[in-house]
Amino acid sequence: MKQLILTLLAISSLFGQFQKPTIHALGIADTVYTGLIGSSISDVEGIGDTIWLGSGHGLGASFDNGATHVGYSRQFSELGKGGVSALAVHGDTIWVAMGFDTTTVFGDFKAGGGISRSTDAGASWTYLGQPMDSLQMTVVGTDTSYEKYSSIDLWGVTILAVDVVTPIQNITYDLAFDGTRLWATSFGGGLRVSEDLGNTWKRVMLPWDDMPLLDSSTVYALEEDILANPEFFAQDGLIHLNHVAFSVQAWNDTIWAGTSGGINRSIDGGKSWEHYTWQNSNISGNWVIAMDRQILTNGEERIWASTVTTGAGDKTGVSFFDSETDYWRAPFLGYKAWNIDSDANSIYVATDQALWKSKDGLHFIPLPPFQSPDRSENIYSNNVYAVLVNSDAAVWVGTGDGLAISRDGGLTWEIEKARPQDEEDKFYAYPNPFTPRLDKVLFGQGNLIIRFTADQGEAVSITLYDFAMHQVKALVVDEAARFDGSQEWTWNGRNDSGYLVANGTYFIRYEIGSKIHWTKVMVIN
Repeated sequence: MKQLILTLLAISSLFGQFQKPTIHALGIADTVYTGLIGSSISDVEGIGDTIWLGSGHGLGASFDNGATHVGYSRQFSELGKGGVSALAVHGDTIWVAMGFDTTTVFGDFKAGGGISRSTDAGASWTYLGQPMDSLQMTVVGTDTSYEKYSSIDLWGVTILAVDVVTPIQNITYDLAFDGTRLWATSFGGGLRVSEDLGNTWKRVMLPWDDMPLLDSSTVYALEEDILANPEFFAQDGLIHLNHVAFSVQAWNDTIWAGTSGGINRSIDGGKSWEHYTWQNSNISGNWVIAMDRQILTNGEERIWASTVTTGAGDKTGVSFFDSETDYWRAPFLGYKAWNIDSDANSIYVATDQALWKSKDGLHFIPLPPFQSPDRSENIYSNNVYAVLVNSDAAVWVGTGDGLAISRDGGLTWEIEKARPQDEEDKFYAYPNPFTPRLDKVLFGQGNLIIRFTADQGEAVSITLYDFAMHQVKALVVDEAARFDGSQEWTWNGRNDSGYLVANGTYFIRYEIGSKIHWTKVMVIN
């Protein structure tokens, strides 16, 4: 078993730089609660008035088009351990995969927390566990060993498949449900399919790295080579990057599967596959981390793919498949896209540098920072992790600092954040602890967000002090409150001279009229 774990950890070393936002600081919710699920929203799925949200804190939902939110917990809802790593919604059937941080003797890693299913719009849940293989033991006399491989039958030819028997480095990154079959991409476990609502799973073989096709003719032509060198032709992510799966789209008998070695299409339910790479088809890169299926106004179809460079000459960017030429076009390069979604008229790309929009799929523009019309609420984050174009054309955007919703194509935005239920009586600052170089970064600058309540026109002063009560920053001096009610100011972690402050505890003094309030924040650089 140690050998199997080492194999998965070796795969992880190939992609150490990649971290899907859904697994940043994965935690465990232990209560049922109302309100937005966490401050960092990394998955958004749904249709109509029902929206499902995923974050490192767990699973949330709104059943009234965003007016109210509810959070689900592992303790009460039969969800897996950790935060949300993948979501799929098909009518009243919801699938959610979870992941968590774990420490082993080899170091700190991500682990799959299992998949859960609801067939009644979240009223009840069934926990299905993490897709894995059975541990096979061989006993010869007093010696016990573990088998490394099981087998896959491809048109009568036996193909080996490395058994994955641990959730470590076997986190599920994407799910797709076509109404009958559930497809899952797990980092260590590759592409799998379930035909019985997630109760059992089958391994799905994808083409070998240098093969443009996997079909019966290909397998028969290679049969002698396979028999002579079965371990090379095994389903093994250490040998073939196209067996390390990250993203999937599925409908009817059509499946698109993105891997770290290209993108694959099947039109016969996953039996045979075409394999596209930047070397053979002009897709921007071979590491495909997200996809979207766009149906245009004329009924034509586009498959969009977000790619990350592997350092072998390919590029980070977004491409789409041109079905007329059976070729890829790469109109948007240079930005890492976490997620893509579309309607018939527009395509939206959620990147590490803003949300981008295109009307024609060829020319993209970045949308301005998210801000409510009265400027009372702002999103302090460059990272846009998720986007959903709903059936009513509303655009839902998950960011590192909350949720933004536009009902007019991105012209104006509603901002929703995780707040204390009695916020009207609160003066507080977040995130706490605060790391200026990493937290709530907008335009290259981190932000501590200071929330307070005031009446419009009231004089407000906010001053920061160090632990010895020396003044560090006069942030606001007798400025008139801009609105009635809750509002916010920000601090970038710098003192009055413009230098980043040292690690430590800092006190924030808020004065309005004759009232004085204090709170504190820990700064960790």
